Amino acid sequence: MKQVLLVTATKAKTEEEFQKRPIYKSLKKYYDFYTRKEFDFDVVRDNKEGLSTVYNRYITDENSDKIVLFVHDDLILDTLFLVEHLNKSHYTVTGLAGSTVISLQEDKCAWHLMSKREHLRGEVKHIKDGKIWSTVFGDTTGAVTVMDGLFFAVNVERILTTPARFNEEFAFHHYDLAFCLECQKHNVSMGVLPINVIHFGLGDSMLTNNWEESNKKFKEVYCNKAKGV
Repeated sequence: MKQVLLVTATKAKTEEEFQKRPIYKSLKKYYDFYTRKEFDFDVVRDNKEGLSTVYNRYITDENSDKIVLFVHDDLILDTLFLVEHLNKSHYTVTGLAGSTVISLQEDKCAWHLMSKREHLRGEVKHIKDGKIWSTVFGDTTGAVTVMDGLFFAVNVERILTTPARFNEEFAFHHYDLAFCLECQKHNVSMGVLPINVIHFGLGDSMLTNNWEESNKKFKEVYCNKAKGV
């Protein structure tokens, strides 16, 4: 069984600040439940780099015997046998929610907006004001071509046999879409599993100017190429 190395990048500068992030209790739970050969974690504190840059540093020969789990710090992992689930995955990249087909012709480049309802897969719980609800996109197990970046479990040994990496042109917004398209290009298998998380993010970053700028850049890099521009 491969060790799961959980990696989270956070803006929290101190241990005290980080302990207030939702992911903290999950780390403590798994650290107590598993041996270090089964589970460990790296926290990138006071992070000012793009997630693509941070994540690429973990896709190395040194980690070829691991499954590296990249997660956002604003979620709670709520699946007890996480290591076992990820080791049983048939996919090189395992996630929670995504789509089997997307259109690169949409104005708003977000995986769930680029897909028809029947192509969506997975499930994610959300929380706001203490209330939890579940968004069921579709079947919770199956192959996809794009996934949400809140949770990427990468079988490093497998992905190292390909050129697929995170595109460091995208720091946060669209980094997940770009990574999935790179995986598609190099025939890297991707799929979702029913792993319980509670996500504090609601996708409202799409309302920001930074997202709009990133959306324009994503279209130039990926969508215009698909159109042959």
